[in-house]
Amino acid sequence: MPAIVDKQAKRRDIVKHAADVFARSGYHESKMQDIATVADIGKGTIYEYFRTKEQLFLAVYDAWMSDYESLIRERVDACPDAMSKVDAIRDSAVEFYESRAEQAPLLLEFWAHALRTDNPAFLERITRTRTFLRDLGMNLTRELVDAGWFTEVDARAFADLEAGISDGVFLAWVLEGRSFPLDKAFTFRQSVIGLGLLAPDARALLSEKLGSKLKRGM
Repeated sequence: MPAIVDKQAKRRDIVKHAADVFARSGYHESKMQDIATVADIGKGTIYEYFRTKEQLFLAVYDAWMSDYESLIRERVDACPDAMSKVDAIRDSAVEFYESRAEQAPLLLEFWAHALRTDNPAFLERITRTRTFLRDLGMNLTRELVDAGWFTEVDARAFADLEAGISDGVFLAWVLEGRSFPLDKAFTFRQSVIGLGLLAPDARALLSEKLGSKLKRGM
């Protein structure tokens, strides 16, 4: 009697091995046969799950972003207040990037490919994650304002700025060969922004703590 194939597990396994190959060789230089060899399956098996290499490339990005979004949701939902949510989001971002440190340049390749390809699915998937992060940032900003931690601020503009700064920190980390601690860089960024937006009472409470972080730097 033939063994029953868990198609979801097989698909995840192909995506995992594809990420390794894409990260090592780059999207354009990678061949479906390379992925099949690493996954120890026939090339035809990959085509049972993915019609093209580009579809598989998108599946890698989708899997990464789905994991990232799930990690953030789980941790934020477990937080009792707005300030702990700020730390949860920061820690989730650092954990996500560091867990894929060897494959980090692949994220840059995803973004570049999304701008080059005529396949709209890439930009749509990127937009989905950015919308998720923007909505989360806007809601959290309003919570911080309502709780008296932040002064009044345009939540949409702040959420977009935060996302841009985070992307910039990640890009610098990759380009500089991960030469600085990512967790300290994100904490430093948080301290700089926090001091700028703190409401008067919150500033009196936290300025010394955040000021010491600014002096320590990254």
